[in-house]
Amino acid sequence: MIQGTNDVIKCPVCRGEIQIPTNGVDGFKTDFYSKSLVEYVKIQQSLKSDEIRKCYGCSKHLRVAAYCFKCNDFLCKDCHNFHVTNKMMEDHQKHTLSLEDIETKDITIEKLASMRDAPRCHIHLEEISKLYCETCSHLPVCMACSLGEHRGHNLHEVKASAKVKKEELANKLKALGEIEKDKILMKPREAKQNLLLNVSIEKEKVINVYDEKDQKIMTKIQDVEGRILQVKQEKQNKEKNIFDSLQREMENKILAIKENYEEKFNMKKTEIGGTFQERERSLENELTKLLEKRERFKRDKTELLEAIEKQLNENVHFIESVSEYLDNMNTKFENLNILGSSILASDNDWSAVQCIPDMCTVATNLMKDFKKDFPELKTLTDVTVNYKQYSFEKPSVTKISEHVQKKIIINDMYCYIFGMTSSGDGNFVISGVTSGGRTSFIIVSDINGRILKGKILKSAKYRPERYCKSLSKHKVASVCQPNEIGLYDVRDGSFIKKNMSDVINILPKDWRAICVATDPVNNHILVGGYNSRDVYVFDDQLNYLHILTLPEMIKCPRDMTVSDGHLLVCDYLGEKCYLTTMDELESKLVGELMIANLERNSLRPRSVCTDRNGFTYVLWKSYGPPQQCYLVQYNHDGIQVLATRKLDGRASVVIVVETSQGEKLLVATYDTQTVYLYDLITED
Repeated sequence: MIQGTNDVIKCPVCRGEIQIPTNGVDGFKTDFYSKSLVEYVKIQQSLKSDEIRKCYGCSKHLRVAAYCFKCNDFLCKDCHNFHVTNKMMEDHQKHTLSLEDIETKDITIEKLASMRDAPRCHIHLEEISKLYCETCSHLPVCMACSLGEHRGHNLHEVKASAKVKKEELANKLKALGEIEKDKILMKPREAKQNLLLNVSIEKEKVINVYDEKDQKIMTKIQDVEGRILQVKQEKQNKEKNIFDSLQREMENKILAIKENYEEKFNMKKTEIGGTFQERERSLENELTKLLEKRERFKRDKTELLEAIEKQLNENVHFIESVSEYLDNMNTKFENLNILGSSILASDNDWSAVQCIPDMCTVATNLMKDFKKDFPELKTLTDVTVNYKQYSFEKPSVTKISEHVQKKIIINDMYCYIFGMTSSGDGNFVISGVTSGGRTSFIIVSDINGRILKGKILKSAKYRPERYCKSLSKHKVASVCQPNEIGLYDVRDGSFIKKNMSDVINILPKDWRAICVATDPVNNHILVGGYNSRDVYVFDDQLNYLHILTLPEMIKCPRDMTVSDGHLLVCDYLGEKCYLTTMDELESKLVGELMIANLERNSLRPRSVCTDRNGFTYVLWKSYGPPQQCYLVQYNHDGIQVLATRKLDGRASVVIVVETSQGEKLLVATYDTQTVYLYDLITED
């Protein structure tokens, strides 16, 4: 079936689009090869059915016995005998086809084509055409027309042109035949098999890893439960021993000292109870933490297996689409090869000069398509899984390198840095205000300072401060004053945005964004505002969800980050760094990060981040000149200060970036376009 619009149709063989001539179907060039096929079928049906027709030789209505391509009409039996025996009709004999010829001879399309008389001039029908006019869609013309109506047109001699075009088609078919199509067509099938095998292996690894860790947790739980029973038993034995001892003492003394005995007994019991109660409470807390960790571990295992299954389905779908595409290309080649081989074997020069140019074009396009490689098929068979590292023994310790390992200088155009985050692929993203002060920017840089991508974002707001935080491997959430929220794709540099005031009816009129945090587990974006305890929560499609209200003691969140299901908040005006809940609309205070014994007491928390082992890093800055800045590292619960580094006084943002050489700590300055890099060394 031929499909197309009013002006264009699509060829069912090569799928190419063809412009319809202004004069309709009469404007298409005649396909003499296909026309021969149609005529042959009609002639064959007439001869085999003994059809009654008017004989061209005697003009009588008799059964059809033969067809003369020279006369271009049917003959009865007697006229056919005259045709094949009379010397006057000698030039007709090789152009005559009878029912006997069809049944006894091997009549091919090529032999049939040789029986046909050469086309006549489309104007002078009595003249045999030896030329064709390429200007007029391959029309047959005679010598008189070449000097008349077709004078100045692009004319070609049929026989010579057919020879050249046959050679061209033969070369194209030969080149197509030499391509290792079988090998190409097998690529997606092999890729799919490898993918399924690798997924099966990786699933087995995941199950084995988590089963082994589950067994370790169960061993710990059983050990703690056993020690709890042991403590209780020791307590009971101790009470019983003391009671028995005092009981014997009581029996040996007179009734006069009974009151004194009871007082001693109660004092001893209280003393013992206090000692063992503390041990019981400690072990019960340890048991609770282990049970909570086991539940998190089970959830992570389920999520990981679901992620593998999702990746499998996506990759299989893509491989199957590539396989279907290559099967379609192979079908096109087989059709072209059959048609081309038939034309090459034919003596019909008109079929050659008309069909071969188009077929060569199709062959050239097929060669390009067959040589197209699909390198992604190999990568699709690899299954990459990021396991969460759980430690059930002594936790890993992260140490900051003593000195700066590298100074990265950013282009002067990107003047003021307000935000920085990991891009998820070993690079990092910086956002802020350009040197002109009226536009904001967001760029991607590697750890050598080479800018990979950059986007200047126009804004009508003076000094449009822009902040950013990584949401997923390739997506970065960004907010810009006063109330813009957006998503930046580090792969292609695309950026989508919304005005928060357009989707939040309760947003205060003078409210302005001052920080952003992301919750990758729930795919949520959290936006904090200046002098506001309300944090606005969005999903990963920039749809507004709800408000998270911070505890009353927090005055102004200057930076936020999500860590292990809690929210770390830098209260710049309140000069505190807090840990709060975030699973309810009203956030509750969990703890406060202590300030180290530094040279200055009046320090404010400016930026906060965590590493993969759960350690926290806070940037503390002094009020005014001379500006001083300190980087403080805390343990998992934020109570203990592990390390302190004095930094450049202009430092404003701290982040942790995962690179191929491990985690790196990056500290960016506010207005000197400098990023300091520290190594993070993990010790077990």
